[in-house]
Amino acid sequence: MDPTCVLCIECFQCSAHKNHKYRLSTSGGGGYCDCGDTEAWQSEPFCDIHKRGLERKDKAQPVDNLPVELRLRATQLFDCVINYAIDLLMWQNCIELPDFVKPSHVCEFHVTMLFNDEVHTYEQVIGALVKAVSCTQKAASDFATIVDREGRSIVKDGSIADCENAKKIIMKATSRGQNNKPLKVEVMHSVVVAHQTFALKLFSWLQKVMSCSEGLRQLFSLQIVKPRADGQCSVVQRVMTGDTTLWKMARVQSHQLLMSGILMDPECKKQFAIMFTEMYPQLMKSFISDDHDHSFCVVAQSVQLFTVPTLARLLIKDYNLLEVIIETFLSECKSKLSPSGILLFERQERHLPFRRAQYTLYDLKYALLGRPSPEEWDDSLRSSFLRGFKALLKLLRCMQGMDSITRKTDQHIEYEPEWESAFNIQLKLSDSLAIIQDWCSSDKKVLTDAFISTVQQLDSPQSNHKPEKCTIAGYTAACMKHDFSVNAISVHQPLTRLLAGLAAILNRDEISLEELLRKEKISISTLMEPSILVLVLMAQCNAGMWRRNGFSLHNQVFFYQSPKCRTEMYDKDVLMVQLGASLMGSNEFLVHLLYKFGLTNWAKEDYDTSVTQEETVKQIITVAEHLLSLIIFIICERYTIGVGKVHPGDSLRREIIHQLCIQPMSHSELTKALTEDPYKETHIEEAVESVATFKKPPGVSGKGLYELKPEFYIEYSPYFYHYARTDQVKSEETQRKRRGALGENTALYPPALPPFHGMFTKICNLLQSDVLIYIIKLVLLRSTAKWSKSWSEAQLEKVLFLTALGIEEEKKCIANELPFSFSHKATAVKNGHSIFTLLESLVAQSNVSHKGQKELLACVLQNMIELRHSHGSTFVAKTSPMPSSPSDEKSEKEKKKKSDMALKRRERIMAKMQKMQRDFIKENKELFESTSTEMQAVPNSASMDTSTATDDLMCPVALGAKRSLPGPPSDRQMCILCQEEQEVSHSDRAMVLSAFVQKSTVLSKNRGVSLSEGQDTCNPLFMRSDLTRGTHTSACGHVMHADCWRRFYEALLSKEARRNLRLRLQQNSFDISKNEFLCPLCETISNTVLPLIPQLSSLIKDGDEKEVDLSLTDWLDGLQKTVKNSIQQHRDKESQEESFLFVPCPLSTVTKMMTESVARNFQLLFDYVYDDDGASANFSDSITEMLRKFSQDVYTTGLGVLPDEQNTRVPIMVWSTCAYTITSTEQCLRAEGKALFGSLATRQADCISALVRLAAVCSHINTPTTVKEHCVTLLSALLCTSHDVRLHEIPCILDIDMFHLLVSICLSMPTLYAVEDEKSSSKKLNVPLGCLNDSHVLHLVFSAHLVQIILSTVIEDSGDDFMDTDIDFGAEAFLKVFLEIRHNAGIDENDGQKQYAAFRVLRHVRDASLPFLRCAAIFFHYVTSVAPPPGLLEPAGDEFDLLCHYLNLPTCFVGLVKQCDLLANLVKGWSKDERTQWRLSDGKSGNEKLVTYPLSVNQLISLPLDFSDLINQAATFTCPKFLNSDDSRSPTMCLVCGCIVCSQSYCCQTLLDGVHVGAATAHAAACGAGIGIFIRVRDCQVLLLSGKTKGSFCPPPYLDIYGETDEGLRRGNPLFLCEERYKKLQKLWQTHGIAEEIVHNLESNNGFTPIEWQNL
Repeated sequence: MDPTCVLCIECFQCSAHKNHKYRLSTSGGGGYCDCGDTEAWQSEPFCDIHKRGLERKDKAQPVDNLPVELRLRATQLFDCVINYAIDLLMWQNCIELPDFVKPSHVCEFHVTMLFNDEVHTYEQVIGALVKAVSCTQKAASDFATIVDREGRSIVKDGSIADCENAKKIIMKATSRGQNNKPLKVEVMHSVVVAHQTFALKLFSWLQKVMSCSEGLRQLFSLQIVKPRADGQCSVVQRVMTGDTTLWKMARVQSHQLLMSGILMDPECKKQFAIMFTEMYPQLMKSFISDDHDHSFCVVAQSVQLFTVPTLARLLIKDYNLLEVIIETFLSECKSKLSPSGILLFERQERHLPFRRAQYTLYDLKYALLGRPSPEEWDDSLRSSFLRGFKALLKLLRCMQGMDSITRKTDQHIEYEPEWESAFNIQLKLSDSLAIIQDWCSSDKKVLTDAFISTVQQLDSPQSNHKPEKCTIAGYTAACMKHDFSVNAISVHQPLTRLLAGLAAILNRDEISLEELLRKEKISISTLMEPSILVLVLMAQCNAGMWRRNGFSLHNQVFFYQSPKCRTEMYDKDVLMVQLGASLMGSNEFLVHLLYKFGLTNWAKEDYDTSVTQEETVKQIITVAEHLLSLIIFIICERYTIGVGKVHPGDSLRREIIHQLCIQPMSHSELTKALTEDPYKETHIEEAVESVATFKKPPGVSGKGLYELKPEFYIEYSPYFYHYARTDQVKSEETQRKRRGALGENTALYPPALPPFHGMFTKICNLLQSDVLIYIIKLVLLRSTAKWSKSWSEAQLEKVLFLTALGIEEEKKCIANELPFSFSHKATAVKNGHSIFTLLESLVAQSNVSHKGQKELLACVLQNMIELRHSHGSTFVAKTSPMPSSPSDEKSEKEKKKKSDMALKRRERIMAKMQKMQRDFIKENKELFESTSTEMQAVPNSASMDTSTATDDLMCPVALGAKRSLPGPPSDRQMCILCQEEQEVSHSDRAMVLSAFVQKSTVLSKNRGVSLSEGQDTCNPLFMRSDLTRGTHTSACGHVMHADCWRRFYEALLSKEARRNLRLRLQQNSFDISKNEFLCPLCETISNTVLPLIPQLSSLIKDGDEKEVDLSLTDWLDGLQKTVKNSIQQHRDKESQEESFLFVPCPLSTVTKMMTESVARNFQLLFDYVYDDDGASANFSDSITEMLRKFSQDVYTTGLGVLPDEQNTRVPIMVWSTCAYTITSTEQCLRAEGKALFGSLATRQADCISALVRLAAVCSHINTPTTVKEHCVTLLSALLCTSHDVRLHEIPCILDIDMFHLLVSICLSMPTLYAVEDEKSSSKKLNVPLGCLNDSHVLHLVFSAHLVQIILSTVIEDSGDDFMDTDIDFGAEAFLKVFLEIRHNAGIDENDGQKQYAAFRVLRHVRDASLPFLRCAAIFFHYVTSVAPPPGLLEPAGDEFDLLCHYLNLPTCFVGLVKQCDLLANLVKGWSKDERTQWRLSDGKSGNEKLVTYPLSVNQLISLPLDFSDLINQAATFTCPKFLNSDDSRSPTMCLVCGCIVCSQSYCCQTLLDGVHVGAATAHAAACGAGIGIFIRVRDCQVLLLSGKTKGSFCPPPYLDIYGETDEGLRRGNPLFLCEERYKKLQKLWQTHGIAEEIVHNLESNNGFTPIEWQNL
């Protein structure tokens, strides 16, 4: 019933309205829940919670249930407290207290109090405070935040002189600028401030007291509404009159006190409403002069009073509420009136007070929402309503003719006139005008009196111009001349339009309109004059005749016909013209139209022979087309109640049909094109569902569309009066295409129309009027002429449409036995022509070339012949009614002939190609046979699953002595800049990929850890097992020459340097200071380049690689000796300075401690290939430079430090980003259920390939000593025992990510024993190739990873387990190893030897080890270039065995860890290590949880399915800086961790890298390493952040039932979580694509206003 009524979330969730149509919105408070208000809801006014209270409710008043003593005591207490609080809050003397609270002795301590206004900005206030009180920027920002939230704040304390000085500085600093109004600053005594603060506490206490007892609440309400005994005004009146003297927090508290007290009691609410109405003019004047927002003023309580129907009607009836409201607004309009009494607005004038006065128009609408029924009218209500109506007419009289203009013919206007203010008033009055007409329609006496009053207001003095006689087709009419270049015209004619609306209602009620006009002695031509002139203005604007009047007129024309305004503007003008057509003679009316449109000369037969300028002719043609359209509208628009015999919903249904005839529309597009219901009822959904079907979107990003049901296409009219020109053209094309596809006639014939009602039936006489017959014949005659300067296709189409309308109208008259002479006049020959003969002559005319025109012409002719035959006429048509042009038949024959010729030519070409192919095969028979043999011998990947394939191809091995051969290199690339192709080579020009390096926490399992960056103590050598923070690298896949890229980048730098400083400060999609740029081809964000390295196996010559047979035991023994001797050497150093890195001992020292055979193989394993000519390992200078650049970029970006080529952490960061990128890729593939190989996008595969190869050769640019030291340190983490010194410097085995360790060891191992020989010219090749070294490293690291899995496993008994025959029968043996390792670590198991547990444990360990094996497979695939097994190319199947075979690992875990005694001892040592045991106990205690395996793929947080639940969750969040304040204005939830922050607010700004940033930016830096993904709850919007300077908004994952998002909650439809969209958002985060998405959004929205993202 009441569109302003709301429910709180608790009541809504427990009410029947949850399953109804409702609107969703968020607010900052200011109202109360309307649950239980029977006047607010048509049904179900109570929720389930409050229904229970109805049973306990008795008839006695709550106050009567209070004990007498309590009532007396409470009355005295309430009176004392409320009067004290109001006296102190409204006390204007800032230095002294009132006498009744003045203390005997007061210390002289004063404060400078700064008050809030809605004029000055945050920056102005902060700047003034910095100067005045010498505070920091942060302190000033906090002051400004407090002032904005609470309304005032103490900014300085001390002596009165110091405070006065601060006051002067603030007022002086804020008085500059456009407003010249300084901030309000007062010097107050501290005692006054203390009392006022206490008074606010009392207000809060009173609210708590009232919430405890309904009787106390009623007692308090009665106490404050009654007048005081001393004759002074009541407490409520004092609060209302002094409202503008209070600051924001005091106002809020007083309003909440009113709502929690008075407004909860019906009788008190009634008394309060009466007081409010009586004081309304005074309150509004105070509000207009105030500077606070409307929601913080007492006049905002009008929505709580005027929207109650019974209360509003009482105020209208007994207290003239309508008149009071309108007269209040009129009093503010006086200063804006011109000498003629019309509102006049100047562009330079400040309209702020007048804009505030327009809030009265909202109150007018609220008061009118409760429409009375016919039974509720009485004389008193009629009298009061008509008084208000006459006041409204006075307002409309002031609006009649606003912004009048004359047509400029000589020069363009000098400046654009002000036009927005007039339309703002119109927009605010539109709903009220519609509702007022509904009020009038419910009582005939009121309707008649209202109509007469409106006519009297329009009865203005006649124009000075004498009427001119105009004759057309023998008919003469006296017309008033209006020269637009002399006489002003305005689009604002509200009186005329109100009269048109009332006239339609009169006609509906069968009240004689002619009789009323006759009594008032006013002609219909005078009444419709303004509407016709506005329609002429529209036609002339479209014809370009007002182009010199600027854009302001075009804007007015747009809004005049827009859905927001057209109901009370354009539609009413058409209705008024229809009224004129019904009350005037048809011929006279058409002559009037032709005269007003300036078409009297055009209507002459000799117009084509007259001399006229070409531009004028074009304008006349366009105006004539608009005239014909208007005539069609007058005849066809019968769907208004009172005009046609239609039902209330028919007009809306017709509107929807015609909108969907343009194209299928989404719900938002459709509702935007429709006029909004003033009562905010949901009739639109019902109407849409009756005529259209909803098609859900096929994909994630699409919208659901409404498609018109087939049976309603018959109601389509191409000349629908709400169509713009583009809409009409598009709808015609759509309908013709649709009909053509169905094989139907494409002629757009008029649809069946409902009959007119009452006096409007006379409009049909237009079709048989002589003037219209003449116009039709004139246009047809010009169409048949060989040349006519005044003819157009649009005129012909409209004339044909009018002819069809005449035919259809005559058919209806015949069916109803009514006379109609259209066909008779159409076939009557005059001056040698008739409409029928002219139509016949058009059949073969070239002017009718369009297929739709031809078919419409044929339909008109056919129907006219049938109609005349029904009258008994015997004439015969000279031509066929369904014409077929000879030229058309000839063109069809030519098309068929060409098609046959093309088909034969194609057959000849194909036969020739087949013959050439057969001849070529015969000539090269031997070549084809050899090719076939080779393909059989070496099957490709597509034939690997055949039974004849070799084991080497079916199950390739990537590591060890028996590894498979690498695939052929295919490294030929094309530069996207110079388009030159080149093979990737280590000695040629470098080729690079555009790459983007970023810090990442996407894989983090512990977001509570903060790592120090940029410090010397931060060493990233060992990646934490929880992957807290890493460095990710991505690339777009586009290749460039390094020198080409360098020139491109230097040109970009020069371009940025040349940019204007102002432009440089604008928002940019990339930050050149951070080396960022966009890929030249795809514009993907990049900040470095990734050099391409050829296949690693191609860097050595064939035959140079030596076969080595060295057992794992001997290999481990050699490395262990190396580590121990390195530690021993470190012990022997005299220096006491501790170093984190171990210094490796030489290879010769290690081999001396081995047997001769083992030493020889160990030596051979680390014996590097020498190349005499130095070609195999000498990288070109270009490649070396790019290697250094990428390494430095990863180092600086990953650690957040300055470049340093000598830093020992540079190679570590390259290895780390390689491992982290592979881990991230594997998790993304696992999350999507894709195959490990074959599912990667080309750009991902290219990036990982280039990254792995670069990491493998990065030792080329680093000193071997540094790499060797890193290698020894890495090995010591696995090979050291607890007795070794400095073991405490190395992390516990449980805290190391083993895949990162594997990558780092494999990439540094080749350099472990390298010897630098400066004298030798040969270079040593130290790259991993997948040899025995890499295989043994993998065995060692994988064993350590198994220990991690075993020690972190939590065993849970499940009695329903069963034996899995797919698992190897060695499960029992593995269980023993499993329990032994856990026992060594101090973990005791109870009853762990059961048979079912063995299989379950083995399954768990296999599954837990899969992510490591998958990552290792990706890494070694790109190291060795050995093709993966076919089984890993498909997503289905068991991967474990395939991965183990590919990586040369045993599938039996027992065989792995027990492979040799040395490895078994290492496993035992890892589990028995005291740090491991301490870590296990510490992890259990909860200090820092252990990482469990397999590492799960991180997901975004789970969101509630219903968006209202999310709003309710965020509603409980308050700003952490102001816990006692109101809710956060912009609560923003991190989708990564679920934390809610107070975004876009100065209150929660923090300092980040020396810059003040918002809470969301600061949280993104801590939680996402600078990358953030948030949802702004109140705006229903996803926020993406990248660093401090870039961000973008994107649609949320919440959709309504129509498949659309609702950013900003503008439509308010219920929203529900779309899992597919959320998964898409999650994939964007998981794939590290947020930075790239932000850049693409910024590039596509580059013209938008820049946003200061750092403040969010």
